[in-house]
Order: sequence, then C-alpha cells, then structure tokens
Amino acid sequence: MRCVTPLSISEDEEKELKGLMTNGEKEEYRRCLAVLLRSRGIHPRDVAQILGVARRSVERWVKAYRAHGLDGLKNKPRPGGKPRITQAQRKLIAEIALKSPRTFGYLKNDWSVRLLSKHLTEELGIKISKTHVWEILHEMGIVYKRPKAVVKSPDPDYEEKVKNVQGYKKVAAALKKRGLS
Repeated sequence: MRCVTPLSISEDEEKELKGLMTNGEKEEYRRCLAVLLRSRGIHPRDVAQILGVARRSVERWVKAYRAHGLDGLKNKPRPGGKPRITQAQRKLIAEIALKSPRTFGYLKNDWSVRLLSKHLTEELGIKISKTHVWEILHEMGIVYKRPKAVVKSPDPDYEEKVKNVQGYKKVAAALKKRGLS
C-alpha cells in the first residue's frame, strides 16, 4: 500500500475553494469538494467513494490543485467551433416566437417551427434550420406542437355521427384482429 501525502490548505484557500463551489458548475464543485475532503485528512479511496468517482480522479484533482491552485480545478474550454447562433440572436428568436406571426405580416395565428425558421432566414438573415429553431425554443422552455386541424360542421347531428364512426373503427379493429374482416 502506497503512502498518501497529506494536503494542507490555509483558511484563505478554503474560502477560495468554497467560492468556486458556488458558481453552479457541477464538475468544479465535485473537484473542490474532493480537495476540501482531502485537506481534512480523508483518504483518497474514501473521498472517491463519497463522490462516486475513481480514486485516480481524486488524486489527479489534488495534484492539479497543488500545481495550479484554483485554475487546476476549473473547467477547461471544450473543443469545437463557436456557436453560429449568438446569445443575442437566441434572445431575438425567443422574442419573435412569443409574438403573433400576424405582427410580421403572415396570415397565421400561431408560429410553426418551419415558418419561424423561414422568417428568420429570409427576413432577418439568420440562417437556421427548423430543427435548430426547435432546439433553441426547447432550451428556453418554449414548447411548440404541431397544430391539429379542427373540423367544424353545420350539421346538428355531427357529434353523434362522429361517435358512431369512432365506434365502427373500434369494432373494425377487433374484427380485424380475429380475422373476420
């Protein structure tokens, strides 16, 4: 069994660690907590068990903290290109989605994702697919569902006829299952 080097931190360093834990990043919170637990003399194996991670991860985080301080525990930028749609454009998309399409000259009462995508691309020059529009709206908690056609009839017996047709559909399905149709 190898010897575990104790970790000692000052009160100021502890305050800095606790400050980083409050920024809302789950990964950074876990790394800081690991360092704090190690500073209290808890074995890396036990810290790993408490946090539900591998012991090597705890050792790597402590080593990064010793080498780079708080910067060693912060999230690094992830690879990949910059987002094509900026935060300002996302905000604009949400604002437009919450307004009526009639405001913009369309003969519709509600936006469809397709129409909103077309409007953004053609009128505002924001080239965006309908799927991306849906994703952005979904992230912002704006939910769109495909509108259903509503059939209205002047026939006073319309409701009764609809019930009869639905009844026929149920019977037909049962007969089809039995092979009688």
